[in-house]
Amino acid sequence: MKLCVVTDIFSAPAPVECISARLPDLTQVEHLSLPELSGAPDLNGPALHQHLFQQGGLETAVRALSERLSSDWFGLGYSAGGTALWQTACRYVRLRGLYCISSTRLRVEREISTPSLVFFGEEDPDIPSASWRSTIPDTCIMLPNVGHSYYQDRHSDQCHITLRQIANDMSNR
Repeated sequence: MKLCVVTDIFSAPAPVECISARLPDLTQVEHLSLPELSGAPDLNGPALHQHLFQQGGLETAVRALSERLSSDWFGLGYSAGGTALWQTACRYVRLRGLYCISSTRLRVEREISTPSLVFFGEEDPDIPSASWRSTIPDTCIMLPNVGHSYYQDRHSDQCHITLRQIANDMSNR
């Protein structure tokens, strides 16, 4: 199985910290930096967020992803990286499966034909509405007692839940 990982606006997580490092049966993994995909490799954090969502950087990232991916790829995106993958799946290529972790900007996105599984920490103040969560993604998992950056603690119970859910979903596709 092939997996494309797109980082968050801080280029996190590092490959060794990523859920992909613990997924079985992967034949190819590409870790892509959101700053580089967006054409702004020197930006991170709030400056990259502004570049992505106010200056066209997200569109640059989406086009770059559309040139790399095909229907035999899974996508795993962290925060804004998940939004980039979602838009790629929406406009260019139906992926084998898409996993978005803390991708709160999905709240303005529409349904995609790619099978989707999204994860949010219940304490993240920017999660999509309950209506969005129940109608747009195929599956939405809300994780208790964690916020937006829960994925940065790979040893947490919530990261283990996320890993198990993704591994199970991938094995069924």
